[in-house]
Amino acid sequence: MLCPTHTMFVLLCIFVCASATTTGQVMTGQPHKVPVNNTKVLAAARFAVVEFNIDNTEDQLAYRIVNITSAKIQVVAGINYILEVQLGRTVCKKSDTADSEPCDLQSDSKELQCNFIVTEIPWEDSRVLTKKKCRLHNNA
Repeated sequence: MLCPTHTMFVLLCIFVCASATTTGQVMTGQPHKVPVNNTKVLAAARFAVVEFNIDNTEDQLAYRIVNITSAKIQVVAGINYILEVQLGRTVCKKSDTADSEPCDLQSDSKELQCNFIVTEIPWEDSRVLTKKKCRLHNNA
């Protein structure tokens, strides 16, 4: 008999495989595009920015999402959200806020283009930022 964690994983695999046979687009292990306004994508992007702000010791000000330019999901031993996100520097200090979304952007905001991978294991209620790579965004 399977434990609840293994049962959930088996059901997820069955769902993904069934989706692949009906749409012809989804394969386990293969990243595929999803809408950038998908609620799970938005949640993963917000999580990534919170983690980015915590780890970004070079700056006292928080960054927030300006635009999600690309989103993919990949079903592995969990779900990878592969995101390209444009971040803007806010006027809020990181020490004053955990959520930078309501913060105003600086008028001459330094923008970053970031690639994030957020790995989520829903049946373990686990989410981790497994990749973060940011560079200055060329506004020209």
